Amino acid sequence: MRSSIAKRFLLLPLHKHRLHTGAPPSTRLCASRAFSNHRQTLRTDLNNLHNLNEALDLFTRMSLSRPLPSLGDFTRLLTAIAAMEDDEEDRNDVVISLFDQMRNLGVSPLLYTCNIVINSLSKSSLPHHTPFAFLGKMTKLGFEPDVFTFTSLLTGLCYRNRLDDAVALFVKMVEIGCCCKPNVVTYTTLIHCLCKNRHVDHALDLFNQMETNGVRANVVTFNALVTGLCDCGRWGDLALLLREMIERRVRPNVVTFTALIDAFAKAGKVLDAVELFQGMSVEPNVVTYNSLINGFCKHGRLDEGMKMLDLMERKGCVPDMVTYTTLIHGFCKSKRVEDGVRLFNEMSLKGLAANTVTYTVFIQGYCLVGKPDVAQEVFNQMGSSRDIRTYNVLLDGLCCNGKVEKALMIFEEMREREMDVSIVTYTIVIQGMCKARANS
Repeated sequence: MRSSIAKRFLLLPLHKHRLHTGAPPSTRLCASRAFSNHRQTLRTDLNNLHNLNEALDLFTRMSLSRPLPSLGDFTRLLTAIAAMEDDEEDRNDVVISLFDQMRNLGVSPLLYTCNIVINSLSKSSLPHHTPFAFLGKMTKLGFEPDVFTFTSLLTGLCYRNRLDDAVALFVKMVEIGCCCKPNVVTYTTLIHCLCKNRHVDHALDLFNQMETNGVRANVVTFNALVTGLCDCGRWGDLALLLREMIERRVRPNVVTFTALIDAFAKAGKVLDAVELFQGMSVEPNVVTYNSLINGFCKHGRLDEGMKMLDLMERKGCVPDMVTYTTLIHGFCKSKRVEDGVRLFNEMSLKGLAANTVTYTVFIQGYCLVGKPDVAQEVFNQMGSSRDIRTYNVLLDGLCCNGKVEKALMIFEEMREREMDVSIVTYTIVIQGMCKARANS
């Protein structure tokens, strides 16, 4: 079902459209007919748009002004709407509707305008055929898609993880050639999707192909391959890629360093991760610090993780929820729950609200130190924010601490709530019951 903003906008005639509930519509609409310096007003208003209501109000004033604003003005508004973070379905409904209303006003769109719509639809979670339906519409209007059109469509397919369709579209682009010839963004997008699906060899083949076709890889391309090779633990190929990156004088950025540090840390190569961190030629960000802290915590080096927290704060990098939750999890896993609580209090004082992951970590920690009753108190405090992992952690903790009856009550609660109980949940309960019977 369409939500309020788009539904109300699409059902109302243009001259009646207004979503504000303040002053009567006629006051603003009459004023809009009179404003003469609409270009300057538009620029000012565009910089101050916060939501779809304000954008649609501006479109109404633009459509009623005479002379009409230019195509460039309408296109800037369309771009601003496409970038908004309002409800996705609302936003895309409005983008398509405004495109149609521009045409009804006699403002003829260009291919660039069509590409804005295609890009907005492609990056949404709407069905994969939605941007292709608009592609059919724009071709009927006489527009020939170009490399930007196809790259947006390919991005949408990769976003939805439709790899086979993305490859087929890429092949079609190569066949068409000319204005549809894949560019560095096209290649990089597909390389990233291939790496994400662990088809690293195909990604490397495509990387070599782009160089053969005269398309120069950039740092984003290399970063996609670095991440893919790291995830597969292909350290030899990674070394060769980094050497090639240096030879081509492509400067690594913070994403490159962070991907490498994260991979080294996860693989237990903490010293290598630290050495790379210390030799960074760019300023690390919160993700870089979090990767290193996670490496320390995974290998029980909690004091070094805390030192890294102090360092990032001294350097002016603000810790986030991931930073604190990673350290809290490390403390709880090492049965230092009280240290985790102190860190939790510090986090709360800084205005960071605990999430489901944080509470689940504490539930696990209290169960590990033999305090299942405290764990259940934390669980009860969570209310509706509990997810299947939270339940499984508590069930396992109760069973491990001999509280099978309580675990069965929690399990029954899950069934009453019609939760999607997995094989993991059943295994925890069955093993707990078997253990209880063996000990009786």
